[in-house]
Amino acid sequence: MSRTVHVLDPAAPGCGMALCDALAILQEDDALVILGGRDHAENVRRRRVVVDANVPMPLGIPRLASPGLGRALKTLIMESTSLDPELRPASACGPIGRIMAWSESALVATLGTDLGLPVVGQIAAVSGRPPWIEPWRRDRAHVHPIGPEIGPLLARRGWRPGEARSAADFPMQDVEHRCGRRADRALIRGQWGVRRSEELVVAISADPPSSTSLTMSLTAAATAGVAGRGMTLIADPASGQALAASRQLIDGESRLGGEPVRLVLDERVRDPRFVAPAVDVVVTVDRSDDLPYPPVSVLALRAWLACGVPLIASDRRNAASLVEDGVDGRLIPTGQRNALIHVLMRMVDEPSLVVDMGHAAAARHGRGLISGRPDWFRISDYEREGRPSAGMDSENAIAASR
Repeated sequence: MSRTVHVLDPAAPGCGMALCDALAILQEDDALVILGGRDHAENVRRRRVVVDANVPMPLGIPRLASPGLGRALKTLIMESTSLDPELRPASACGPIGRIMAWSESALVATLGTDLGLPVVGQIAAVSGRPPWIEPWRRDRAHVHPIGPEIGPLLARRGWRPGEARSAADFPMQDVEHRCGRRADRALIRGQWGVRRSEELVVAISADPPSSTSLTMSLTAAATAGVAGRGMTLIADPASGQALAASRQLIDGESRLGGEPVRLVLDERVRDPRFVAPAVDVVVTVDRSDDLPYPPVSVLALRAWLACGVPLIASDRRNAASLVEDGVDGRLIPTGQRNALIHVLMRMVDEPSLVVDMGHAAAARHGRGLISGRPDWFRISDYEREGRPSAGMDSENAIAASR
């Protein structure tokens, strides 16, 4: 039976904790190579993923990582085909039949190794600037976007996307609804300086970090504060213009007054399971109908929903494939800051609405939706042109998977 080697760049967009948790369940006897140093490999191991090798990426340029990645992959291939039991790792149950890359950077690095094996890309999000690669190499990859929104963006970058993967194709680790962890809620909110139990705490989705969500959310929150609805926003320190946005908030408060709106920078927002008990709602919004910034990872959004945190998002295809408007979140018109202000103010005024949406989110997303590997993950069933994911022919992939 053939196996797969997975190539993961943990620092790339879309390769956060939600993807690592899914790999920990789906990996079985497959091998995994990490693009990054030992710290990156150790962080992935903490998610219970088995790491076979790690390859540093000089200067963060994926193309330069190809020689080291090629050596690591050749070693794994030789070990898996060795006839000597002493040289063959215990996990090697068969020869390696393909390489699966989980980001655009990992895909570029893998295609540069020229090992002659089929290369499959599973891409959940992309960086702002596409990594360079020769056009003829792109044609050798089978690229599949994760979620319904990122495919056109990959096509504009020169890839030929195949069938999209549904978020429902990926299992999730067991999570506990945030309302059931009141001790954690009080502790984390105290660390953020949130003194009132009824104060609205809003997280900004951090995969990938995007300044458009942070700046637009801050502006909307400040406007709501002037109208007498204060709140606390939690953002990733790596988010674009985070410090500039915080200074803008301080200047606005001094001029306009109203209820205080606070911004807390905490890298734990990258992992919903750490902070979900203290968060009331997560926001990811776009400033306009254009795509100046990459779409957010559909796996990251689903991780928040699974933890019982409702989602406020621009009405784009990724969010619409997960959220039923008014049930487990709100979908607002793209670029409509007034709509975001209205939703935030209503959530401040009606805390029970937030609780109800959180329960609905946990009920709809808070469990693994597959009892084994999807067909496209099994190498014996993999077809060259790809295979449609369960639920991707529906307007709501999560609902269709039930």
